[in-house]
Amino acid sequence: MDATTTTRPRSRGRAVRALAVSGAGALLLAALPGVASAEGGGGRTWDVHPGQSIQAAVDAAASGDTIRIAPGTYTEAVCIEDKGLTIQGAGRERTVIRWDRATTNAQIAQRACWDLTDAADEEDAPGVADNVSALFFLNPDKPVTVRDLQTVDHTANGISAWNANGFTVTGTKGVGHDRYGIIAGNSRNIHIVGNVEQGVDRAGTGQAPDAGTAGISVGDSADSRSFIAANRVRGYNLGIFLRESSGGRVDANHLSGNCIGILTFDDAATEIPGSPANVEGGDWRITANVSTANNRWCLQGRAGDQRISGVGMAVVNAANVKLTANVIRDNVPTLPPAQFIPPMAPALTFPSAGLTLLTFAPPPGTDPNPDDDIPGLLTDIRVVGNWFGDNKAYVPGQGAPTRVQMDVFRGAPTPNTPFGPTGPIDFRGNRCDASIPPEWCGAPYPS
Repeated sequence: MDATTTTRPRSRGRAVRALAVSGAGALLLAALPGVASAEGGGGRTWDVHPGQSIQAAVDAAASGDTIRIAPGTYTEAVCIEDKGLTIQGAGRERTVIRWDRATTNAQIAQRACWDLTDAADEEDAPGVADNVSALFFLNPDKPVTVRDLQTVDHTANGISAWNANGFTVTGTKGVGHDRYGIIAGNSRNIHIVGNVEQGVDRAGTGQAPDAGTAGISVGDSADSRSFIAANRVRGYNLGIFLRESSGGRVDANHLSGNCIGILTFDDAATEIPGSPANVEGGDWRITANVSTANNRWCLQGRAGDQRISGVGMAVVNAANVKLTANVIRDNVPTLPPAQFIPPMAPALTFPSAGLTLLTFAPPPGTDPNPDDDIPGLLTDIRVVGNWFGDNKAYVPGQGAPTRVQMDVFRGAPTPNTPFGPTGPIDFRGNRCDASIPPEWCGAPYPS
């Protein structure tokens, strides 16, 4: 894995390519949303029905208003600038905001949301067609709430907020977004509770699997005060991704079918424009989650060359993280096809295990000044009272790789690895069978 970031570039061949204009032609009288009521305290409720435009309602609304979306399917991407709104659907199986991937760049309405996403995107594809989200709150001046709706097939994210103070997403479903299902960037007071995220693998013939970076993510957010609970994430590259962020709880989520279930990572790069230059990742409590059968393989890393599979949870370069009462089982790596493995290289470049704990050494040539934006030391980690079962890893052999039991793997400085030293790790009261170091659980053994 690249020590600089785990966000992978998307294949240029997958760059999509198309987008229905959110609210194009929405100023037509027939498409205007109706004002349902004016509520005490000044907030209005705007009703949107099939055939009307969510974007038009957002544009007409004032910060603090509510957009109420009736059952139906809406082919849109909605940019909400400088406003905090409540967007309320009629249920995650009844109100669907879908994407039309056949639309061209020329048909996309100019919006700051898409331009900024495009500017932050390292992909070379021209235009903004691969940089649109179902609901993108940019610089909201009041808290944001989204609930009870579904987002499908957007080329960037499902529900996104940058620079929010108050971001609540509940009772939603996301399917097949190219980057993140739900993401809060450079934000605080984040509540992501009771949502379902499903990745869709759109790899073409001969391409590596790619189902989107993560189902749920908090990025570039210091003292985020996050509460991420009771969500189900399946089939993404990463289930829950806590990147370059600090301060929060991750409780009672269910992660399966991803490459990594939960990844906490002190990154070395800022992805959200305007974020602090160096957020020290850590101060997370990860409790009572189930991370099982995260057996996909995928490519991660800024260069897209890091092969990862079969990791229940991982903590990388972060500090002050406590994992307790989690169930981490049946995470068994899938080996990539030979075409994706360079000669003499290991099949997987990130250690597979139920739980992987690593410090990545700073990239070559990095100034070790602690004020620089480099990954920190993995330290002050507590792993207490978790249940591990039947997690596996592959280790290289003279012939085919050998499968071994691997509930916990802690990296240590060794020749030909990028691993650095780790600080204190409190490991006690866990049910596990095999680990590196072996004194934690027992020596790995061939199965």
